[in-house]
Amino acid sequence: MNKININFLYYSVLIFITILFRLYNINYDDFWIDEIISFYISDPSITLNEFYHRHKTLENSPFLFNFILRNYFEIFGYNTSIARYLPSILNSLSIFFLIYFYKKILNGKLSLVLFILLAFNIYLIKYSQELRLYSWYLFIFVINIHYFYKVINSENIKSHLNFFLFFLTSIFLVITHPFALIIVFSYTAFLIYKNFSKKVFEMKLFKLLILINCFSAIFIIFFILNTTHQPIWIENIDWKFFTNFFFSKFFGSRLIGGIYLLILAYLIVKYLKNILFETNFEMFLLITIFFSYSIPIVYSYIFNPAVVDRYLIYLVLIIVLLMTILIDKIESKQLRLFICGILIISTIGNFFTETTFKQFFKERTVHKPDLKSVLLEIKKSSNFNVTLNLEKTYLSKSEISNAFENYLKNYSKIDDLKMEFFNYLVIDKEKYSKRIWIICLNDLNGDDCEIPTIFTKFKTIKESSFNSVNVKLIEKVI
Repeated sequence: MNKININFLYYSVLIFITILFRLYNINYDDFWIDEIISFYISDPSITLNEFYHRHKTLENSPFLFNFILRNYFEIFGYNTSIARYLPSILNSLSIFFLIYFYKKILNGKLSLVLFILLAFNIYLIKYSQELRLYSWYLFIFVINIHYFYKVINSENIKSHLNFFLFFLTSIFLVITHPFALIIVFSYTAFLIYKNFSKKVFEMKLFKLLILINCFSAIFIIFFILNTTHQPIWIENIDWKFFTNFFFSKFFGSRLIGGIYLLILAYLIVKYLKNILFETNFEMFLLITIFFSYSIPIVYSYIFNPAVVDRYLIYLVLIIVLLMTILIDKIESKQLRLFICGILIISTIGNFFTETTFKQFFKERTVHKPDLKSVLLEIKKSSNFNVTLNLEKTYLSKSEISNAFENYLKNYSKIDDLKMEFFNYLVIDKEKYSKRIWIICLNDLNGDDCEIPTIFTKFKTIKESSFNSVNVKLIEKVI
């Protein structure tokens, strides 16, 4: 009874911590331009045709998350102050469901260790407070692998329901992000490997995977043909990538990432024979890790750069889950406790160095564009004509301008915010006063915040720079 009460206490504390770190100060930072775009696309007051037009003009990913976000706003109201609660909740739920999957379905004994490593993972916390698809991506991925495990081990009367739910969540996964194809491909590769190694051909599941792969191929072709732009900001693979494979980003720093990478490599080598010949769930996780790196790398060298850490965010869950499963196999209690201790201490220790923890004791550091400071400066002036620097963006300049204007109209951190926003590429500047504020976002223009060439007859009379944003007051030279 005491053990049950203690475990209940531990889980309750971890649930509270998981939710707290994902909700606390959730609106402290302003939106990135990507979040501004998601907010603009998901406006529930527009038609579905306009929704689709905005999405294909501005997005590089399928439509499902923005459609879910649109319905969320339809129910709870179209407001920037509540927008990030959806990804935050989904992020927390993905962790809770993975813990349930490990403890109840896989019968794992180290669920508290797994819970701690995920609850304090700074990468997951970071994306829980971002109005983008990645928390939904994690959530639907966890549900999907749950039903995949059930269908490869199911012989009961509920198998039809499991097959249907696996199919449905696989479709949701594919229409969430193009990299989900890697996961679907990994399912197929694992099934083929399992059939060859065990000489058992699972026809029903194989047919289902063929159907999912066919849908995926058709959808991706449709998606590519209907995407109006390709991302040009993704850089070529740097040699440093091969020293840590994003582990430094996934787990907080090069040191902590190195610890995770070394322990994972040790566990894989130690249990490689068991993984290969037992053809269990660990083999699927290992296959997914392999293809999640190899496919984007090969694609990047043959076609265009495609290796981006957040596109592979699901690997954080897979890596930590695989490590936990393999640690549980260690017979030596001392070695098992030692490895768990290193992972827990390094994860929590790194967490203590992050803003997410420090914000409880001092003013939080601004990490995203500090638009609040910019708008306060504009508000204090007597000039309210504002425009957005659009010189370097590869997206539709008119739609980006519309999205930014929509964000300003719904901005909730400053009362009585009055300004006359305009797109300098569309509206005649002569209609405005001699002075204009130009806002330049670093995530649109990089460090190049020079006055747009169209303002040749203007000069800068005041300039301020805040985190990831520059603002200039320009005056027409007479």
